[in-house]
Amino acid sequence: MTLLEPDADGQLAWEDDCVDLFDLAGDLLDAAVARLKAGMKPTAKDIALLTEAARTAQRAFKEVGAANDVLDDASDLGEDLANALANSLKRQARTEVPALLGALRAQAARVERSETVRTIANRILGNGGPDEPDTQVPIPALTADLLPRVPSVYDDEEEPGASLADFWERQERLERLQDRVRRERVEHVATHLLALAEKIVDRAFRDTRFTRAALDEMDRAYALWCVCLDEG
Repeated sequence: MTLLEPDADGQLAWEDDCVDLFDLAGDLLDAAVARLKAGMKPTAKDIALLTEAARTAQRAFKEVGAANDVLDDASDLGEDLANALANSLKRQARTEVPALLGALRAQAARVERSETVRTIANRILGNGGPDEPDTQVPIPALTADLLPRVPSVYDDEEEPGASLADFWERQERLERLQDRVRRERVEHVATHLLALAEKIVDRAFRDTRFTRAALDEMDRAYALWCVCLDEG
């Protein structure tokens, strides 16, 4: 069994072959336990095998606990990031959003690493792994075509016999409508971005496939949001 250096969360990066400790030595371990139950004196090899098995199991329990701590921490930080994102979107602070999206992605990677360690630890302990979703939860993709269309002057047919005053009135009405629709487009994309962030946090970053897809969609939505801001 090989244990590598601890990562930033204090969890050990376990080489996958370490889970074979009990599989490869299963018969020997069972034999050693059987001899102890029969009241026989354990051999030096029995003692070494049982000691190593106990140490590995103890370490596995610690890793499961550490993974729980990572989840709790990521959940709290994820909520803070989602709240910060909501604030930045409300203020239309476009330069702040990329850093928040990057922080969400960093937390997702941290949880993914930690859950990999948990899976190995659970295999060592003989526990089943986490339930995998049967199907991928679809991520709604938002494109410019799905946003409210900004009306143009060509949408308003000129009435026969209209005066110049009527023309300027229609023009002012059109500009007010265009401004309102542009604001709606910005708000629509912002709502989409925030909803994805909240879904990621609600799942505590644990649904890896969903989280990756949602983060990729958030990057695209941010670019669309910036385009909508520029329209105003």
